[in-house]
Amino acid sequence: MAGFAAATAKDTRTSFSVGITVNAVANIERQSAPTELQLSTQDLRRGYIDVLQPTMLVIRSNSANGYALDVTTVAPIVAAMLIHGFDADLRLGQDGGTIIQRWQQPHPVSLSLRFRLSLAPGLVAGRYPWPMRIAVRPLESI
Repeated sequence: MAGFAAATAKDTRTSFSVGITVNAVANIERQSAPTELQLSTQDLRRGYIDVLQPTMLVIRSNSANGYALDVTTVAPIVAAMLIHGFDADLRLGQDGGTIIQRWQQPHPVSLSLRFRLSLAPGLVAGRYPWPMRIAVRPLESI
């Protein structure tokens, strides 16, 4: 019986491929950011405020295409905004918007953003909570 088993046993080989997909992710680290606005009567007369404290961010993403920075207003005190800190100044409306930044390969990006906020009518002088939220997401391949 042992001779029969040895005679019919063969080496069996198989091969298969394994693939993985790494989902693109992005995160944002806030180095510093305003927490409130102090509006004076002069700001209200002028119709805007230049926020002196910069918003300092570090963006990291493994996306091969870049990232999208979403700036969303969360309080109805902003009529429009001008953002300094990119290649060109960006104008966004009262709801905010999305800023697309493309690159050739992933790398950390440090941003220092300054805001000029056009003020909504009907405000009174005083302290207001910071009216914007900033989030980041990876750009997907097209």
